[in-house]
Amino acid sequence: MYLLRHKIKCGYCGQSIIAECGTSKSGKRKYYYKCHGRKNLHNGCTKAPIRKDILEDFIIEKLIAELSKPQTMTNIINGILKIQDEQLGKNSTLLILEKEYKQIENSLNNIVSAIQQGIITNTTNKRLRELESRQQELDRLIAIEKSKTDIKLTEKEIRLYYETALKLEPMLMIEYLVKEVVLFDDKIQIYFNSPIRKSPDNESQGFIICDEIANILEVVLYTTTFIERNIRLVIAI
Repeated sequence: MYLLRHKIKCGYCGQSIIAECGTSKSGKRKYYYKCHGRKNLHNGCTKAPIRKDILEDFIIEKLIAELSKPQTMTNIINGILKIQDEQLGKNSTLLILEKEYKQIENSLNNIVSAIQQGIITNTTNKRLRELESRQQELDRLIAIEKSKTDIKLTEKEIRLYYETALKLEPMLMIEYLVKEVVLFDDKIQIYFNSPIRKSPDNESQGFIICDEIANILEVVLYTTTFIERNIRLVIAI
């Protein structure tokens, strides 16, 4: 079983890294991850193959080690909270709807004022009904847009997401935590899934994995033959 299947790509040519097995002269089966571009497309990529067990063990070890650090977890939580706040301010549809709602409110107030002054015509009544109908529709549309952003994860929920995932068996841990692995010969980039919700319609009682989120937490692990030289955490906004 290849734990990183469909989650790993070549850092040089961008092609997927595929699973492959072979037999040594002694008859022992060996398993590798190889660049699809180099092996099958012959695109000139020079990415070297990597033994399956070494790469998978390294990824799992670094996931656990990095996410178990209190400061790393704090940085991740703060980054996600900041992303959520920024997303609330980027809902252009909501801003447009709220602006129109305000304009209709003003128009309704003007018509009510005119009616109170005895200015009542068929046109006034018709316009009043049209505005009230549109106001009701805007109430519905605004509620929908707010529902996409108003459900925010708390610090406790974000922490629980990652801490619980770290206790899963390797295959599920990678499924829940890892969005993508970009592989070079001298470094590895691990892109984490985020627990940010995009809609309250998701009824999942487990983790909410969002593949569409643009802001991804990135841990860059610089390695030489998978021996750590330096680790730095970058929250990409």
